[in-house]
Amino acid sequence: MDSLFHFVFPIIAVLAARVNTKHIIKTTLAAASLAVLLDLDHFIGIERATLHNVFITILLPLLLLYLAFHFRLNRYVKGFFFLLLIFFSSHLFLDLFSSDFGSVIGIAKGSGIYLFYPFSMTAYSVNFNIEISKGYIASSLGLGILLYFIIIVVPCLFFEDIIAIAERKHEKFRKAASEFFRNVIKD
Repeated sequence: MDSLFHFVFPIIAVLAARVNTKHIIKTTLAAASLAVLLDLDHFIGIERATLHNVFITILLPLLLLYLAFHFRLNRYVKGFFFLLLIFFSSHLFLDLFSSDFGSVIGIAKGSGIYLFYPFSMTAYSVNFNIEISKGYIASSLGLGILLYFIIIVVPCLFFEDIIAIAERKHEKFRKAASEFFRNVIKD
């Protein structure tokens, strides 16, 4: 996937998720720029797997978010780390679902991204292209975008409410999330 798409797509996701941070334009552009830096490996010659794996794109932002809650940093820092999670995970999803794959439908090994680098040098890609005579009924990239919105963006819609509960009651994220979803189920 090209770097421009990695810059623009998560901005659309952030707008859809209604993420609220201080100076939303500056913060979003900063997070978008950091997400594009994951493609730095193309330009400086390091192994692509170094920056395109779950440890950098998903676990690192989750760790930063956890630390922000653990040390009770302000809501804007939490919001920025949350933006990093949205942007970095989109990079991984887009590359996973737009890699060069064969004709087999499903998860292919051998080409794509190294999800579990440095622990595994197996590359993965997802092929979901269902062809008809003049194009696709469904494409891997379309499926990837759909899954990204279901897994990442939809939960974002609740994030601000959970942060508000955590700050109002001085609770940890997990306890605030439990209370939020208990209230949602009760209503």
